[in-house]
Amino acid sequence: MCKLFESVPDFFRESDEPPYDCNDGASMRLYRDVSVEEYKAYTDKVKAAGFSLFDENRIKDNYYSGFSGDNFMLYVNYSGADGHMHVIADPNTELYEKEKPACQPRAETVLYQFEIDHSLIDCGMCYIVQCADNSFFIVDSAHVCSVLDNQRIYDFLRSLTPEGEKIVISGWFFSHGHVDHIGKFMDFLRYNYDDSVVIEKLYYNFVSCSHPDNGEWIISDKIFQLQFEELVKNYPEIPKVKLHRGQSFWVRNLKFDVLCTHEDIYPDDLINYNDSSTVLMMTAESSKVLFPGDAGEKESRLLEDCYGDYLKCDIVQVAHHGHFGTSVEFYELAHADVALFATTQIMFDGDWPVYAANRKAVELSKEHYIASNGTVKIKLPYRFGATEVFPDETFEDFEGIYNLWGYEYTKERKEELREAFEKRKKK
Repeated sequence: MCKLFESVPDFFRESDEPPYDCNDGASMRLYRDVSVEEYKAYTDKVKAAGFSLFDENRIKDNYYSGFSGDNFMLYVNYSGADGHMHVIADPNTELYEKEKPACQPRAETVLYQFEIDHSLIDCGMCYIVQCADNSFFIVDSAHVCSVLDNQRIYDFLRSLTPEGEKIVISGWFFSHGHVDHIGKFMDFLRYNYDDSVVIEKLYYNFVSCSHPDNGEWIISDKIFQLQFEELVKNYPEIPKVKLHRGQSFWVRNLKFDVLCTHEDIYPDDLINYNDSSTVLMMTAESSKVLFPGDAGEKESRLLEDCYGDYLKCDIVQVAHHGHFGTSVEFYELAHADVALFATTQIMFDGDWPVYAANRKAVELSKEHYIASNGTVKIKLPYRFGATEVFPDETFEDFEGIYNLWGYEYTKERKEELREAFEKRKKK
């Protein structure tokens, strides 16, 4: 048991499960068949033990309380859908903004689906939100095979930042530790993080690479996650916020609710690493944007059961790039006007007949966009007809793709894609 729990009040009965390693020194106890009355009685017990209430939140039948202790934060979250209560002791996290900060409006709030370089890779994801004060909140980055995308991301931020001012990244969030989500951030730190850039906070919660199911994961993915964790230790000046379900935090004029993390899958298995994704709901200028990352079947079911129609949003990032991920029911609940696919046209076309969830997301939307076809600009609040698509910048290196991944396409298909690319480029 984590030594931190020695000073944490016991619940009214023993946990049926062994403690869960939340990574980064944090540990969790899970209690089943808890009532909301027991949850409230326990949080009162925590207060009586000398812990200070830092934050509390409620979304439908899901309750959350965050407490500060002498040397650690204590989080208690409860879900009425399954009666699970989590008690998490976290010694290595910075605090988050729980109230909306003062933010001098200088720009429109804009969401960009950034066109990563898909010349050699069909996956990767990067969303950039320009906040009202001209700072940026970024979601993930791109694959290491998107070779120069750390520079392309830097140049894009530079182009949106007033001349003579530093690029201010008010928050950078990582949904999970797969290389196509963290790879280019690592290169951004190595090659682009200098006196011209301010990174105010990092937000994430990666599953431990010593998780009991880690033998089912791809070895290279574990290697890159461990490299990420070691790399950020070299930048102690950048605060790191570890996210847990129930937290509600602000970054400038953007409000975020943490809907689930890998901790909420426990004690079920995590054979599918994608189900370790941290899922965020962003509210900006009255518009809701849902970021499920690469969430799979288990997180999809959890989100549907726990949140129901709270998942209704204006814009949804389609999970796992449109490969196997969240369910048809998930997109029915989200019922988004805009569906964003962080993938290539080739993969979108290939996935279309296979995954009913993709077809449902598109069917319910007013518009949908594929990342490889050009950066998409969506002003917030969202208004139908106001979306812009920038000229397409990158195109497949078919020989390189074949050498790396073994994918081959017909001559006719290559010509068709080339013609479509040239047409988009001329817009």
